[in-house]
Amino acid sequence: MDGWMEKQVCLRWVYEQGDCLIVKSFDEGRMKENLDIVGWELTEEERQRISKIPQRKINQGRRYVSEHGPYKSLEELWDGEI
Repeated sequence: MDGWMEKQVCLRWVYEQGDCLIVKSFDEGRMKENLDIVGWELTEEERQRISKIPQRKINQGRRYVSEHGPYKSLEELWDGEI
């Protein structure tokens, strides 16, 4: 799979999860490519393969946890989902 297609599959997977996509390109061509994720869907096999990739949070949220704030622990902050 070439880099363009891998990017499209990744963006499409995030889109299908109902998550927010934040892309950082100001290049008109790349912005158009990013919009090419609509109009098609991943196959069930693709979804299954992607679901086997280990996931982790990049931002653990430690800066939002404080004994004086609304979240006293990471468990209170996160709902258990990635």
